[in-house]
Amino acid sequence: GNSRRRALISMRNAQLTAPLESHDQHDASTPGQPPLPLHKTRRVGLLGVAIGLFTFLWAVPIFSFMVLTHPLVLLFDKKRRRLHDWIAILWAKATFASVGIIPKVYGQENLPPPGTPVVFAANHQSYTDIFSMAWLNRTMKFVAKSEILRLPTIGWAIALGRHVVLRRGDRRGHVEAYKAMLQVLRNGNALAIFPEGTRSQTGAMRKFQPGAFKASVSTGAPIVPITIRGTRELMPPGALLPIKLPADGVSLVVHPMIFPDGKTDRELSDDAFSAIMSGLPLELQHVET
Repeated sequence: GNSRRRALISMRNAQLTAPLESHDQHDASTPGQPPLPLHKTRRVGLLGVAIGLFTFLWAVPIFSFMVLTHPLVLLFDKKRRRLHDWIAILWAKATFASVGIIPKVYGQENLPPPGTPVVFAANHQSYTDIFSMAWLNRTMKFVAKSEILRLPTIGWAIALGRHVVLRRGDRRGHVEAYKAMLQVLRNGNALAIFPEGTRSQTGAMRKFQPGAFKASVSTGAPIVPITIRGTRELMPPGALLPIKLPADGVSLVVHPMIFPDGKTDRELSDDAFSAIMSGLPLELQHVET
């Protein structure tokens, strides 16, 4: 009787402490990695509501102008559609500026002249990365997930501007997206891509996917590495909308161009990865697994 009771109590204590031991092991920091947060991320904040509101408020006049000018764009600039790109830049800037976000750009001397066909390759921390890229003041075609096309006004603008649409999980969709990337560059446009393929969960960088670098080698278009900082704090993983202004603001670091001459796509990818990583804080300069 007593021995059986002690055994049951011991088993119960083990069950109660097991989750705590498991939690401690999961949240312990590993060398070179920041500790994982112990609290759940807020999914919506007042800042995010404001950004969402201003995105669609500005869409009324700006997207209307895009639609009105579309026939002229098709007539005079069907392949490049640069006016649509400038309208999108204005839209992104107006939205961010309306809530007091003005990203800083470092290394502007490394930007190519306007209209140069290059590949802007950046790390990906949140959906707001696209807004911050507007401060480069360069027209570019983004590689966007097909799901974005369903969003009112934003999806329509992507379609009118003829950005590259990627259907994930579909091999044929990847092949079509790669062909579209080549065409963008051959038409004289710049291409913008987040080669990690998805957002970082920790702020560190994931391994790059090869598509953009193969396109660079095939067309001779240089890579312009961009480090984006602050957008993960603005909209952490798990948040539906931005939740707070970053303590150090949002910034972009433009690194020197990397030319594909004599390089394989793997070498080009490695060089771009190292350049982009060098712009991150030291504690985030490792590969996310």
